[in-house]
Amino acid sequence: MATKEEYLAKLKTQLDSWQVEVDALEAKASDAMDDMKPEIDAQIANLKVKFAEGEGKFNELADATEEAWEELKVDAEAKFNELIGDFKEDLEVVATEAKGLFAKIMSIFK
Repeated sequence: MATKEEYLAKLKTQLDSWQVEVDALEAKASDAMDDMKPEIDAQIANLKVKFAEGEGKFNELADATEEAWEELKVDAEAKFNELIGDFKEDLEVVATEAKGLFAKIMSIFK
């Protein structure tokens, strides 16, 4: 069984990974064609909501007393698993939209 510090480090790594992915998508979205930008921005906003939920759960765990953290960990783990699934699905949607954008750009130059 992981200690509180080990578990929080694992969750922090996941959150940091999500932040890197969101930042990369925002950079790509800034170069998107005007007709695709609103869709990509909406997906990024959705990802940010999920990131904020994960951060909130992380902070709740980090602030928990040693006695309460084991109980909170079960709830947090379920929430993180849900968020990981949702985040991956949303990331795939954004990636698919970005590929569509790339295809549109390539068709302009053919």
